[in-house]
Amino acid sequence: MPIILITGYPCSGKTTRANEIVAAFKAKAPDRKVHLVSDEMLEIDKSVYRDAKQEKIARANIMSAIKRYFSREDIVVVDGLNYIKGFRYQIFCEAKAEQTTFAVVHVGTPANVCRAWNEAVQKNHWGEDLFDALVFRYEEPNGMNRWDSPLYTIPYSDPIISPNEGIFPLLFDSIIHAKTKPPNIATILKPAVSIDYIYELDKQTQDVVKHILGRQQDGGAGQTVVVSDDCTVRLPIENVATAQVQRLRRNFVALNKVRQIDCGRIKGAFAEFLNRNFGTA
Repeated sequence: MPIILITGYPCSGKTTRANEIVAAFKAKAPDRKVHLVSDEMLEIDKSVYRDAKQEKIARANIMSAIKRYFSREDIVVVDGLNYIKGFRYQIFCEAKAEQTTFAVVHVGTPANVCRAWNEAVQKNHWGEDLFDALVFRYEEPNGMNRWDSPLYTIPYSDPIISPNEGIFPLLFDSIIHAKTKPPNIATILKPAVSIDYIYELDKQTQDVVKHILGRQQDGGAGQTVVVSDDCTVRLPIENVATAQVQRLRRNFVALNKVRQIDCGRIKGAFAEFLNRNFGTA
């Protein structure tokens, strides 16, 4: 199930581009089903982005919708802000676990143009304060990161996406013809999970967190934390909040409760997961 993830500022033209991409895939690969997952389809109101808890629920609903379409042949286009790199990484991991292809399309409309377009919308536009907050919070994709690659940026002035022109032939080739990457140790699916495994998963990840927080208290921001031979965490320049580290730990544990990895490799997989989310991989 190839996944194309659309991202960009609020009111940047993401939905227009998503619909153009869907139409282009249907024209060029008529034998494949193309599904569009969007806030509108899931009835996610813009006000959700004012509340962190509600937004988290919305992201979970988006992920559930993506998983409903898991298939070898079907194509899924995910239209939304997708402004958090951790969420893009999560979707990348799901694609990798399913051994399917993945690409990010960045609708590169400048903030001032998005603002003007938003102000011109008569109904259901973004509130000015929320618009500013989302632009500020936006984590722009970086093609050097595996979870943002391959990355295709569409300038807002580009013409309508068509099957045989512009970026689409490149996007089509990377989605349809590229070789899928094997799942990494943090995402590979195993058939059964024991209680002992869950205990080890929780215990070992807590141990890594303990080392990280202890190193930070000693002024270790920006340094490397060596927990074991196969577990090295590179800390960002600024201290990472305890709540953020624990949230990442919970995400990793939840992801791997049904994707069992060898107990001897838990710490190494968790370190890899943290480095990617810290942006230090």
